[in-house]
Amino acid sequence: MNSSPYICLALGALLSLTGCETVSKETSDGRPMPPRARVPQTAPEGVAVNAMSVLYAPKPTDSDANGRPDRLSIELYLFARPYPTPIWREGTLNVAAYRMGTAGSATAPGDHPIHVWSIPTRDLDLGRFRSLIGEGYRFQVSLLDDGGNDRIDGTAIDFVTWFRPSSGAAPIWSDGVRSIAFEPMAAGEVRQ
Repeated sequence: MNSSPYICLALGALLSLTGCETVSKETSDGRPMPPRARVPQTAPEGVAVNAMSVLYAPKPTDSDANGRPDRLSIELYLFARPYPTPIWREGTLNVAAYRMGTAGSATAPGDHPIHVWSIPTRDLDLGRFRSLIGEGYRFQVSLLDDGGNDRIDGTAIDFVTWFRPSSGAAPIWSDGVRSIAFEPMAAGEVRQ
């Protein structure tokens, strides 16, 4: 009995079952793999805040359903440069709303704000959050607060934000004036 066909068949099966593994140090488009993720260094507790970033919601909402927006959501991040991650610190967050074009600047703020909100960070414990950016504060301000109203001249309001540390250090100002459209809402429009 000739066993050579069986041996050839077994060898062929053995060769077909073995595979090769390719180990690559690049992505499918030829670029090198990204570096390993690292945890950025956070600011020590005693380091003073020296920068901030403010994110305003793109559109205000109407809290009293009268067709005029009055409430704006804000996220605020405090930084102690050169540390790259935002931190929570004790102090007071201040937001001022001005008629369009009257806000001035950090060195020479406008004279007549429509409204100024001063919120101690201890009152924002429920507004503290962590995101991909890092630690921050999330809160809302309304033109109706403290007896205000939502009838404004024009269709936009300028906002300026600053943080006054509880240590008594100089206030940290946002990086400029932000104009937000406060246009009356169309019939049936809902903003949330």
